[in-house]
Amino acid sequence: MALTSELVRAAGGVLRRVGPSGIEVLLVHRPRYDDWTLPKGKAHAGETAEETAVREVAEETGLRAHLGIELPSVHYRDRHGRPKVVRYWTMRPDSGSFEPHDEVDEIRWVPAAVAGSQLSYERDAEVLRAVPPPLLVVRHGSAGDRNEWDADDAGRPLDERGRRQADALVDQLSGFELDRIVSSPFDRCVQTVEPLARARKLELEMSEDLAEEVGPERVRAFLLSLAREAAVVCGHGPELVPLLGKTKKGAIVVVEAAGEGLNEIGRLPPG
Repeated sequence: MALTSELVRAAGGVLRRVGPSGIEVLLVHRPRYDDWTLPKGKAHAGETAEETAVREVAEETGLRAHLGIELPSVHYRDRHGRPKVVRYWTMRPDSGSFEPHDEVDEIRWVPAAVAGSQLSYERDAEVLRAVPPPLLVVRHGSAGDRNEWDADDAGRPLDERGRRQADALVDQLSGFELDRIVSSPFDRCVQTVEPLARARKLELEMSEDLAEEVGPERVRAFLLSLAREAAVVCGHGPELVPLLGKTKKGAIVVVEAAGEGLNEIGRLPPG
C-alpha cells in the first residue's frame, strides 16, 4: 500500500523598509544549506499561518514584524519528498535586532530592484515579483502663512523653502518605480510635484479627491483605489495627518494599501 505524504505547512514574510535608494527587502542566509532565501519556517500544531509567519520571522531575524497583504503561496517538495506549501505576507519590521544563530548566520537588506537576483531559488523570486509597489504620499511643501494670504487659498503658492523641497523630490524618489503622479488641484500641491513630473516625463494628474476640506475618509478611499499602482500622491495636512499621523510639509510617507488600511513602510523627510 502506498503511503500518502503529509502536507508540510510553512509561512514567512517579505520584510520591507525604506532605504537610501528606495525600498529594501530582507534576505537571510542559512549556513546549513548555504543559500539566500526569504525568512520562513514550519507551522506548529494548532498555529495559524499568520501566527507562523510572525513567529518564524522573529526567530530567524530577531525582528518583530507587522503583517501586510498576503502574497501568492509557494508549493514544492521538501528534501524528504513531502509536499510543502509556504504562505507569505508582506511585513513591516517594528522592533528587534538580529543576532547570528545556527539557522541563520547573516541577513542582508537589499534594494528591491536587485533582490530577486540574489535569491537562491526562483520560487522565492516569484514571490518578490508579486509584491505590489508602494504608494508614495507627499504632503505639499512649505507655502507661507495661510493667514497672510488674502486671495483664494487654492491659489496660495509654495514659498522659497517649498520650491526647494519640490526640487529635492526628484533625487529623493530616484530609486522608486513611478507610473503615475496625482495631485490635489490646489497650486501648492501641484507645484510640489511638478519638478518630479517633468523629470520622469509623466503627466501630472489632478484629482478633487485630494483637495483640502474633502475630509480624510474621501482621501483614504482614493489612496486605496491606487493599490498596486506605482504612484505618487500629493495632498494636504488636514486630510493626511489623521490618516498617517504627524507629517511635516514636504515629507514623503511610503505606504502599502492593505485591505481597508494604509500600512506605513517608512518615511523620507522634507528635502
